[in-house]
Amino acid sequence: MAALPTVGRRGEGAAILQLTAHGRLPEGKHPIDLEEMHDLFVARAPHQEARQLIFDAFKIHYSLVRQLFSHGTLWVDGGFCTHKPTAPKDIDMVIIVDPGEVQNFSPAEEERLMQLLTLQGVEVKQPDTRVQRVQPMGGLIDCFFVLSIDIDSIKMWDLLWSSVKEADGTITPGATKGYLELTW
Repeated sequence: MAALPTVGRRGEGAAILQLTAHGRLPEGKHPIDLEEMHDLFVARAPHQEARQLIFDAFKIHYSLVRQLFSHGTLWVDGGFCTHKPTAPKDIDMVIIVDPGEVQNFSPAEEERLMQLLTLQGVEVKQPDTRVQRVQPMGGLIDCFFVLSIDIDSIKMWDLLWSSVKEADGTITPGATKGYLELTW
């Protein structure tokens, strides 16, 4: 049997992240940087071509997020953060920032933020249409937003990102996994 992928952690005494036998992150939030993320979930993962495209979109998206907010946290999850047998379709994330980061947003900054988020139940005037869901970066990013003081939403995202889902989207009772955390 092949060894499970691991990624080294920067810093003295830092742990090495190793995927479970099911190709998932162990339970918990796992701080990571872009280089480590690429190594574990693109370079050493199945479906590298699809993953590289998603990762390239993620890097651009992450850069745009960082231009809007001076500091924050990004939780990253989804099929991209596994070594499952099927190729991931996108990467899932939630942006967490302090209220002070948005309290003085101009209308232009609010619009830029909306362009970075997954929008649901969208009605468009031109062309005249209604769609269930619009995701940034051509659908390669599934991104949501929460303020750090919204404890109930933070708990909801933690529970959701820690849950294991079946192919049909149902949650597997009693099964848990981890997710990634990037901070700036």
